[in-house]
Amino acid sequence: MGDQVPPSQPDPAGDTRPTSLRRSVAELGRLFARQLFDLQMRELLTTRMLPIIYGLAIGFAALLTVYWIAWGFGQSWTMGVAWLLVIGPALFVAVVTAIRVFLEFVMTVFRIALFLESLGGQIESIAGQTEEIAEDLPRIQFWRSRKRD
Repeated sequence: MGDQVPPSQPDPAGDTRPTSLRRSVAELGRLFARQLFDLQMRELLTTRMLPIIYGLAIGFAALLTVYWIAWGFGQSWTMGVAWLLVIGPALFVAVVTAIRVFLEFVMTVFRIALFLESLGGQIESIAGQTEEIAEDLPRIQFWRSRKRD
């Protein structure tokens, strides 16, 4: 009736995740390593890494904020409270927002590149078809003036 969770089989390392999840995580690891060391760069890895990069950036922004709050308390109690209640949260939100905007820009550039690549393939196939059609059509020269009597 409801969603059933796949059975878990513990492995010798004590991993209790479902077998299919363990297998998919291992496959993703192998895929990541293969793409990371692909010297010809046939596949894009950057777009798959963006969620990880974003998560690390949020963690870095949190650590940076905690550091500045601690610095504020080291200066004075008033400065620490200001950093804790106002400046720190504003700094955190500003840094995370800037990182998010930058990563979305990167993702947009990659999407545009992929779109242009697919569009180029479509243009090549259309170009071959239009040349065949143009050969079969009679020439219409509407820009020439009519023959004078």
